[in-house]
Amino acid sequence: MPQPKVVRVPDALYESLRRIRHSLEPRYQSATPAIQDMVNVALQQFIKDWENSGKQSKLLSDLLEHRKLARERMGGKKMTDL
Repeated sequence: MPQPKVVRVPDALYESLRRIRHSLEPRYQSATPAIQDMVNVALQQFIKDWENSGKQSKLLSDLLEHRKLARERMGGKKMTDL
Protein backbone atom coordinates (compact mmCIF):
# COMPACT_ATOMS: atom_id res chain seq x y z
CA MET A 1 0.00 0.00 0.00
CA PRO A 2 1.47 3.39 -0.95
CA GLN A 3 2.50 5.68 1.87
CA PRO A 4 0.68 9.01 2.17
CA LYS A 5 2.61 12.05 1.06
CA VAL A 6 3.39 14.87 3.44
CA VAL A 7 3.15 18.55 2.57
CA ARG A 8 4.01 21.55 4.69
CA VAL A 9 1.19 23.89 5.64
CA PRO A 10 1.92 27.33 7.08
CA ASP A 11 0.99 27.65 10.75
CA ALA A 12 -1.58 30.37 10.08
CA LEU A 13 -3.34 28.28 7.44
CA TYR A 14 -3.35 25.20 9.67
CA GLU A 15 -4.76 27.28 12.54
CA SER A 16 -7.57 28.53 10.28
CA LEU A 17 -8.43 24.95 9.33
CA ARG A 18 -8.37 23.94 12.99
CA ARG A 19 -10.77 26.77 13.89
CA ILE A 20 -13.13 25.72 11.10
CA ARG A 21 -13.04 22.13 12.33
CA HIS A 22 -13.75 23.14 15.92
CA SER A 23 -16.63 25.36 14.81
CA LEU A 24 -18.24 22.29 13.22
CA GLU A 25 -17.87 19.99 16.24
CA PRO A 26 -21.03 21.11 18.08
CA ARG A 27 -23.18 20.38 15.02
CA TYR A 28 -21.60 17.18 13.74
CA GLN A 29 -19.86 15.70 16.81
CA SER A 30 -18.19 12.43 15.78
CA ALA A 31 -18.91 13.13 12.08
CA THR A 32 -16.95 16.39 12.15
CA PRO A 33 -14.65 16.53 9.11
CA ALA A 34 -10.98 16.12 9.97
CA ILE A 35 -8.43 18.63 8.75
CA GLN A 36 -7.32 15.95 6.28
CA ASP A 37 -10.89 15.88 4.88
CA MET A 38 -10.82 19.66 4.39
CA VAL A 39 -7.46 19.48 2.63
CA ASN A 40 -8.66 16.65 0.37
CA VAL A 41 -11.79 18.58 -0.64
CA ALA A 42 -9.76 21.74 -1.26
CA LEU A 43 -7.27 19.86 -3.44
CA GLN A 44 -10.05 18.16 -5.40
CA GLN A 45 -11.61 21.58 -6.02
CA PHE A 46 -8.23 22.98 -7.08
CA ILE A 47 -7.77 20.17 -9.61
CA LYS A 48 -11.31 20.69 -10.92
CA ASP A 49 -10.66 24.42 -11.29
CA TRP A 50 -7.27 23.78 -12.92
CA GLU A 51 -8.94 21.60 -15.55
CA ASN A 52 -11.32 24.48 -16.33
CA SER A 53 -9.46 26.60 -18.86
CA GLY A 54 -11.38 29.69 -17.73
CA LYS A 55 -9.97 29.38 -14.21
CA GLN A 56 -6.51 28.02 -14.98
CA SER A 57 -4.96 31.38 -15.83
CA LYS A 58 -6.04 32.91 -12.50
CA LEU A 59 -4.83 29.86 -10.58
CA LEU A 60 -1.46 29.98 -12.32
CA SER A 61 -1.13 33.67 -11.52
CA ASP A 62 -1.95 32.97 -7.86
CA LEU A 63 0.52 30.07 -7.73
CA LEU A 64 3.36 32.10 -9.22
CA GLU A 65 2.68 34.99 -6.84
CA HIS A 66 2.61 32.62 -3.85
CA ARG A 67 5.90 31.02 -4.94
CA LYS A 68 7.49 34.45 -5.42
CA LEU A 69 6.49 35.55 -1.92
CA ALA A 70 7.66 32.27 -0.40
CA ARG A 71 11.07 32.59 -2.05
CA GLU A 72 11.40 36.17 -0.85
CA ARG A 73 10.59 35.10 2.72
CA MET A 74 13.24 32.36 2.50
CA GLY A 75 15.79 34.86 1.25
CA GLY A 76 15.96 33.20 -2.15
CA LYS A 77 16.30 34.95 -5.44
CA LYS A 78 13.33 36.95 -6.62
CA MET A 79 11.55 35.52 -9.62
CA THR A 80 11.43 37.69 -12.68
CA ASP A 81 8.27 38.04 -14.71
CA LEU A 82 7.62 34.95 -16.78
